[in-house]
Amino acid sequence: MSQASQHNSHSHGRVLLILLGICSILPFLILSLYAHPTADDFSFAIRDTTLNFYQSQVEFYMNWSGRYFGTAIVRINPLTIGSLKLYKFYSFLTILFLILQVYFLTHLITNNNAGKLKAASLTAILVSLYLLVNPSPAEGFYFFTTYAAYQFPNTLVLLMLCILYAFFETDSVVVKKTFIGITSLLCIAIVGSNEMSMIVTFSTLFLILVANWKNQNARPYLLFLFIICVASCSVSVLAPGNYARMNDHPNASRFWWSTIYSVFLTLLTFYRWLAPVLVASVLYMLYIGLPLAGSAKNHRLFTVDLRLASLYFLGTIFLMYFVFAWSTGERATPRVENVICFFFIFGWFYLLQIVITTYGHMLKHERLLTPFIPTAAFLLFALNIFSIESNVTTAYVDLISGKAAAYDKTLNLRYSSLKASDCEVCPVPPLPTIPKTIYFSDILEGSKNNDMWINRGFADYWRKEAVYLTEPNPPVQNNLTTLRETGKSSLREKSLIE
Repeated sequence: MSQASQHNSHSHGRVLLILLGICSILPFLILSLYAHPTADDFSFAIRDTTLNFYQSQVEFYMNWSGRYFGTAIVRINPLTIGSLKLYKFYSFLTILFLILQVYFLTHLITNNNAGKLKAASLTAILVSLYLLVNPSPAEGFYFFTTYAAYQFPNTLVLLMLCILYAFFETDSVVVKKTFIGITSLLCIAIVGSNEMSMIVTFSTLFLILVANWKNQNARPYLLFLFIICVASCSVSVLAPGNYARMNDHPNASRFWWSTIYSVFLTLLTFYRWLAPVLVASVLYMLYIGLPLAGSAKNHRLFTVDLRLASLYFLGTIFLMYFVFAWSTGERATPRVENVICFFFIFGWFYLLQIVITTYGHMLKHERLLTPFIPTAAFLLFALNIFSIESNVTTAYVDLISGKAAAYDKTLNLRYSSLKASDCEVCPVPPLPTIPKTIYFSDILEGSKNNDMWINRGFADYWRKEAVYLTEPNPPVQNNLTTLRETGKSSLREKSLIE
């Protein structure tokens, strides 16, 4: 294949990946228009309008958890000012900022070799994969309390890596100090957000320190940054609230059980997520990895010892599972697995690039770009993304079937009714349908649940003695059932019109 033909093949493939990425991302952005507060959003709004910043920080640090930044960031909850429009806008921004930050990082890495098109195609692969295998999109992008504590730190990790990359690229001492100062602040925030992000930050900074230990120009700065990280981890881990909370988990603190269980969950991670990641890896290797390897073969970012990088990747996943299992005696919840999933994807492709940079010369790139291999890989990737029960397909179904719109309409009517009514004990109708992508939970049915925390927080926010559902909400339907019922409904409406 001539160089011109190879360049055209690369360009066409990258454009197709970008289009696939847009199709994957679009429904999630649109669904932010239908997002609504739920669960802790209401009770935290009460807390943050009752206690001042200092009081809430002390209360939670001493009695609940060491997530000092997570406790602080949820104070920007739109419910504290009663703005549902801002709540929806937050969800939109959360997704948009993630996409932009992935693009900024990939653009930095690929800037010297094909530029914006390559960065955009790599962004499409990474974001599409994350949306595809994300354990809980609702908690990742539409439930403020969880995405503020778990998804926002993921984006901050990417920002931290961007600044560290720029740190290595500059020779100015003043600029280096500025970058390390900013990175230190980001490190403090990320570590104080949640335990999973704390582990990712600690292990990542440790890897960077070890890999660059012989770099005398960078070592003092990196050592300072690592000390800041250790100090932040200590503040978070040693919080009295962590140990008070562990008393609520009778199966916590079992070391050997937690170790064995975490090894099993680490292996299960590959079983759950590896298939689509492997398909995407072929596309990555063809359109980004191999071309990047030639220009990056002498770059410190991809010349890390493969054994060290593999230990970092596997060890970080294991530690995230272990910390949760040890502290609770339970399996990681979906919001926690969102962070593990995020690290798995980005860690995998970093490790893959190290492998390609080290051994890529053994592959014949021209033979791999025969029409069959990239076409088959692209079709398999698209089939994974748009399989009938995938997250992406579910997002489209929630929109097309009208589930999201009905959910939005019902909740708006519920709020209006509660505002207008002078009832003290207020029964409200259930949701007509459940849009899986944006739904996390709702209040429970019957007066017997008036004192349940989720009903209690909702009632307190609306200044009612109690609020409960008159009937249980309907079950979550699979996509095939939803499409069948939507089709039947459309046919009935058409026959009535005729």
